[in-house]
Amino acid sequence: MALEKTARIDRGRQSPTVVEIAKQAGCSIATVSRVLNRPETVAIDLRERILRLVDELGYVPNGSARALRSSRSRLIGLIVPTLDAAIFTRMLEGLESRLAPAGASLVYSATGYDLDRETRVVRNLIEKGVDGIVLVGSCHRKETLKLLREHKVRYAVTYALSDDVSIASMGFDNRSGGALAANYLADLGHRHLAVIAGVTRDNDRASGRLEGFLAMAERRGISRSNIAVVESPYEFSRGRAAAKIILNQNKNVTAIFCGSDVLAVGAMRACKDAGLSVPQDISMIGFDNLDIAEYLTPGLTTVDVPARLMGEQAANYFLADQHSLDIHARVELETRLIVRDSTAPAKARQ
Repeated sequence: MALEKTARIDRGRQSPTVVEIAKQAGCSIATVSRVLNRPETVAIDLRERILRLVDELGYVPNGSARALRSSRSRLIGLIVPTLDAAIFTRMLEGLESRLAPAGASLVYSATGYDLDRETRVVRNLIEKGVDGIVLVGSCHRKETLKLLREHKVRYAVTYALSDDVSIASMGFDNRSGGALAANYLADLGHRHLAVIAGVTRDNDRASGRLEGFLAMAERRGISRSNIAVVESPYEFSRGRAAAKIILNQNKNVTAIFCGSDVLAVGAMRACKDAGLSVPQDISMIGFDNLDIAEYLTPGLTTVDVPARLMGEQAANYFLADQHSLDIHARVELETRLIVRDSTAPAKARQ
């Protein structure tokens, strides 16, 4: 029965209104308003019926609309997978460096790589009345994008380039970044390769880097079926554990590509644990070019990501007026390989 009610109310992409919820619940608009703002003042049975309808119909109190009616909130939301990795902090700094002088504020939240949680965070930000939302990657739940469209909240993706040209994106080609690493290792004569990738499920950045590496290796005559691949969350300890698996099961591996510098740091520790030297025995490449990469011993060869610049470009998009949106709506940035001492020409492992 609930599904039939939803179908009658969902007219195209319109969001249900308080009036419609009151009609479905058989109560006054004022009662619905009290449930949303002061639920303790409404009888439990009626309150639960209204809240159930709110959930079933996808109603969101549109703070954004309220803000627009009173000029603009000048509030931008940033949703990142984690704040543990400094790479997202750099983007945050880039955003703030442009938003603050323009009188705009930034509110941010981390999802723990959980796309369902991202949907809830988006709903919460809409309630707060944000003017726009910055997302990471182009992989999101349909419900998330539906919420943003229904409530006319401008949004942009970063760390990737959306295949949908109607979606604003300020990012880079993760496949190209992975390909850079594979091509360089092939140039050094490495034929026995391994990859410690991020978890690819619901993560277009991790899957893009992995696929770019495998595709380029294949172009260079290295069968992807011979490349050991382990997926791992972006944690130092997980990188160490993943490398241990690779080293134990693949005695001939001479180079490992890691989907993040965090994983690479852990993998380098695993090499030391196994009595192997980087790069004499094992070459190592990371991804992100975090500050730590330069100060490791040996310094980590890595793919540089223009994180701060992405934040600046995203800010430009949200600060742009309607007449110049197209100029800022799609910005493709480049990755580049930073060569340090963790890579060397291949030689057979003893």
